[in-house]
Amino acid sequence: MRKSYLLPALGGAVVALAAVGVIDAVRYHHAAPAPSAQAQSRPLGEFQVDPSWVRSGQPVFKGVETLRSPDGRVVSGLWACDGPTSFEWQFSHDETVHLLEGHVDVEYMGRRFSIHPGDTATFHAGTRAVWHVPQHAKKAYTLHQPHWLVRAWRKLTGLHQ
Repeated sequence: MRKSYLLPALGGAVVALAAVGVIDAVRYHHAAPAPSAQAQSRPLGEFQVDPSWVRSGQPVFKGVETLRSPDGRVVSGLWACDGPTSFEWQFSHDETVHLLEGHVDVEYMGRRFSIHPGDTATFHAGTRAVWHVPQHAKKAYTLHQPHWLVRAWRKLTGLHQ
C-alpha cells in the first residue's frame, strides 16, 4: 500500500467508527426509559429457579427487575430469599450483588465467605456458587453480559474455574 493512501484510509476508518458510535447513541437514547417524574412501586413477586439447584430446605424466592438497558446487556433489580436453605446459583451474566438484609454464606471458586448487609460481591458469568441462607436475605443486583472477548479471555486464562 502506498503512503499516499494511508491517510485517507485512516480518515475513512475514523469517520466510519464515529458514524457507528452516533447510530448506537441515537438508538440507545430512543430506547431508554424516560426520566422519572415520580416514584414507582415495584413490589417483589414470585421468582422461580430450577428445582435441581436447591440442595436443602424449601426456599421462597422473590424478585423484581427495576431496570433493563435498551441493549439488554445490563439488568438491575431486587431479589429476596426466605430460608433456611442452601442452593446452587448458576451465573449466566456477571453479577454484582449488594446485600440489603439478612446474611449469606457463600462457597465460590474454591473459597468461602460471608455477605452481610452493606457488603458487595461480584460473580462471573459461567460460574456457580452455593448460597447458604440461614433465615432471610435481600439483595440489590446488577447483571452485565460481558463482551465475548472477555468471556474468551476468562476461559483461556482459567479465571472463571
